[in-house]
Amino acid sequence: MGHYCLTGFSLLVLFFLIAPILIIIAVSFSPGEMIMFPPKGLSLRWYHNYFNDPNWMGATHVSIVVALLTAICSLVLGILVSIGLVRGKFIGKNLLRALLMGPLIVPKIVTAVGLYFLYMHLRLLGSLMGLVIAHMLIAVPYVVMIMTAALYGFDRRLEWAARSLGASSPKVLWYVSWPMLRPAVISAALFAFIESFDDIILSLFLSQLTQPTLPRQIWVNVQQFIDPTIAAVSTMMTLVSVLGLGLVVMVQWLTARRTKQMTG
Repeated sequence: MGHYCLTGFSLLVLFFLIAPILIIIAVSFSPGEMIMFPPKGLSLRWYHNYFNDPNWMGATHVSIVVALLTAICSLVLGILVSIGLVRGKFIGKNLLRALLMGPLIVPKIVTAVGLYFLYMHLRLLGSLMGLVIAHMLIAVPYVVMIMTAALYGFDRRLEWAARSLGASSPKVLWYVSWPMLRPAVISAALFAFIESFDDIILSLFLSQLTQPTLPRQIWVNVQQFIDPTIAAVSTMMTLVSVLGLGLVVMVQWLTARRTKQMTG
């Protein structure tokens, strides 16, 4: 009896979490001028408006560029830090690990306010580089968590065996380390991209009003006039996040399947 109650309660919580997303998706296909649920018919009018509006397209371009730069830079920095944390021996390793996880604990609004005043002195306020650095603060911890877990599970004896057989360091990295760590690298990059692409708090404080990110453009439109275009944009952003997480799951599933076939 308790099992059924727990299952029912879990499904109820899941429904309340997913219901707002489903409502937004339904509203995005509304043919009317105002946001209304349930929609009186189906139309792609607001998706057409999104793809043909230069403001929305400009914001989308900024978000994609910032997210890509954030993912690349966070991945490089996160991998180097993870190697140091896993394979290095130095004083203060645990303190460094705790500091790296700090941005996940500190509220984003606190980080945004602090960076705002710092960027004013450094003349980075409103710059693309400043926004990428800010997004790296919240993306690097995810990369470090994923990569450290992968490195702890990596058998270094494979590298030693390859080196003992005469393989050079680049060959060991490409033929031994990369195939084993590739799923973690892809997952870390996707998490960093999604974290940057969906951020609104840091973007509100640090991006330019003339070159807003997509979440900030949604915020601006909400303040001025609400139409179903916002629902269409929100649906597109949700789709990007779902596809990203789906790719992570697929990579992990394919890796597990390949490992099972090799060991079986």
